[in-house]
Amino acid sequence: MNVPSSDVTTTVSDDVMKHDDVPDELMSVVTSLTSPRRYVPQWYVYDTRGSELCEQLVQKSKTYKVWQHEFSILQTRADDIAGKVSSPAVLVDLGSGGSSKTRLVIEAMRKRHGRLTFVPVDMAKEFIEACGRQLETDYPGLTVEPFGGLYMDGVRHVAARKEPKLLLWFGNSFSNISIHDQVQMLQEIRAQLNERDRLVLGVDMNTDREALSQAYGEQWTPIWRDNLISRFNKDFDGNMDAEKFEYRCEFVENPPSGDTPSYIVKSLTSLGKQWVRFEKIGLDIDFEDGEKIYFYEGPNTSCKWNLRQLRRLAEKSGFAVDEHWTNDEENYCVICLAPANIIHTSLP
Repeated sequence: MNVPSSDVTTTVSDDVMKHDDVPDELMSVVTSLTSPRRYVPQWYVYDTRGSELCEQLVQKSKTYKVWQHEFSILQTRADDIAGKVSSPAVLVDLGSGGSSKTRLVIEAMRKRHGRLTFVPVDMAKEFIEACGRQLETDYPGLTVEPFGGLYMDGVRHVAARKEPKLLLWFGNSFSNISIHDQVQMLQEIRAQLNERDRLVLGVDMNTDREALSQAYGEQWTPIWRDNLISRFNKDFDGNMDAEKFEYRCEFVENPPSGDTPSYIVKSLTSLGKQWVRFEKIGLDIDFEDGEKIYFYEGPNTSCKWNLRQLRRLAEKSGFAVDEHWTNDEENYCVICLAPANIIHTSLP
């Protein structure tokens, strides 16, 4: 089977899709890598090791400040956020990772609501299970129910619960969803919520080109190149050489008056012609010099919003803005969304 492409050749053996020892979710990675526009699915980037490396980087980086900006807002507004739902409540953290910032909301909700059930949702299940055990040790009376899966799988997992639900989606992670799918995904989330539930997003508003170049630059290579290629090789018995690929990013700036936010584009670029073999599935890929493997399904990663765009996004998705909070520099926002038939407020 040959996958058509204008500048690459991909050879796949006849039984490449028939390997019982390769899980279906990993075969979806094969599909993405053999598509005309090669890409890495969002969920695949952060295995346990990738999650550990990311937690370290985002908390310590001097140029990537999403974690610090969001943390500063939560330090002063966690109680306001906790007060958006009544008791007894369930706290859900989409793409939870190490839940480092979420601890502030957990503490505020325990103070306000008493006993609390916390459902972290992440593809790196072993990682969040270990984090969950630590959280239960640190916060007596906290019940942690880790869920390993995709964002929407996690939303559906908790949808039937009768308690009011506070869904968190921090770290600008929502902004990694394809700009073509963001409204539909929020509509699907809205369909799973009732009038007592709230969705809280953390979104980046920084559009300074130089600052973004530094924030998304070379410091991410160990995660978005080295660890990722190591995972390819482990999962598929591959021979990819990380040194033969270069991690690159660029900033796409859209008019602030439009509904489409600006965003980052990330990729791995082949440094010369090369051949890659995934022995486990009988897959051969010939990379041309300069050919890219893009990050994620859509054209974007890490959208950069303004308040008007966030209001329009909510309106299109069946939500209304309950409240929003920004940091002192006003380049990061935490925004609380309510079902649109419950509250009718808007951003200035």
